[in-house]
Parts: sequence; C-alpha cells; structure tokens
Amino acid sequence: MTKEEVLKNYRVGEILEAARRTIGRFGYEGCTVDRVAEEAHIAKGTIYLYFPNKDEMLHSAVVEGLRALTKELRSSDDASAPPIDRLLTLIKEMFRIQRAHEDFVKALILDSRFVSYEPGDRREEELRKVYLEMLDHLSSVLEGAMKDGAVRAIDPHLAAFMLSEMTSAALKRRLLGMNSEPVAAEEQTVLELFLYGVRGIRPAETNGR
Repeated sequence: MTKEEVLKNYRVGEILEAARRTIGRFGYEGCTVDRVAEEAHIAKGTIYLYFPNKDEMLHSAVVEGLRALTKELRSSDDASAPPIDRLLTLIKEMFRIQRAHEDFVKALILDSRFVSYEPGDRREEELRKVYLEMLDHLSSVLEGAMKDGAVRAIDPHLAAFMLSEMTSAALKRRLLGMNSEPVAAEEQTVLELFLYGVRGIRPAETNGR
C-alpha cells in the first residue's frame, strides 16, 4: 500500500467516524456535510474529494459502522464454550456494544429507512447484506445450541432475528425512560425471556407439557 493510499484510508476513516457521531447527534436527516466537516475538523471541500455527495458519505458511514459492530460481536465469541454460555456472552456483548455506540445505534433503530428494503437498490442491498452478516453469526451460535440439544429446533435465522430485536427493544425502552433497572438485570431478563418465554419454565420443569 502506497503512502497516498494509507493517507486516503485514514482520511476516509476520519470522515466516516465523524459522520456516525453526527448521525447519532442530529439523526440521519440532520446529518449535513457541513456538520460532518465541522465534526472532523476539515474543510467541507475535503469531503467531496472522497465522496460525490452526502448520500454516498452517509451510506458508507452506516455500512462501515455496522461492519465494525459485527466485528466487535464476533471477537467476543468463544466457540469452545457451552451453547448457553455462548448465548449469554453474546447477549451481554450486544448490550455492551449498544451502550458503547448508543447514539449511532439509536439513530439506526429510530430511522425507518433502515428497516426498509427495495430489491435492486444498490445501497439497500448492501445495507441488508451487512445486517445479515451479523444475523448469520447469531444464527450459527443458535444452530450449534440446537444440535447440542440445549434449545429446541426452530429456524435459527428467525430466532437470531428475534434475539436481535429483543436487545434493540430493551435499548428503546431505556431511551424512552421506561426502564431504570441495572443493565445486568436487563441482560438476564432478555436471556430468560428468549430461552424460556413468558411462562418462565425451563425444559426440566415442563414434564412433557
């Protein structure tokens, strides 16, 4: 890699990081090129050296942000751990990542454009692909738990999606001021609700019911 390429990658990384902070502070619509330039401490024209317009810059910021979150999630996983321990670790890590990147994650949860999908749209196709990469990892952990008999056999991808939505819902409750319990208690609640449902009955307690 040449010196110019290293500098370009560094500058692009700075811009995208500033864009994510700006998205978190002002929302997607409120994230302007001027605000990103100010956040990155660079001239507005510098941004246009790397991105043709605001939409391309913000799309890249969101996609690379999601990739970074997925990488963080994967790095915490211990494939040699018992299935339920892996799930608990992943849930704890999902909560930790949410807290560490709360403003950015909040913007993704609250902006409807991130839950829409139009086949053939390049940006939405890429966004969907990156999100599915995170779900695929959760799905693989759940599939291993199913093969081990730790959880019942269902569609692992659907279960992964539901687990992702449960952790997002927990953050949304906190943002709305509807929950003040310690995060550790919230993590345990999500784990037990996901594993045992609203009945709260563990497999050994069902007696075939």
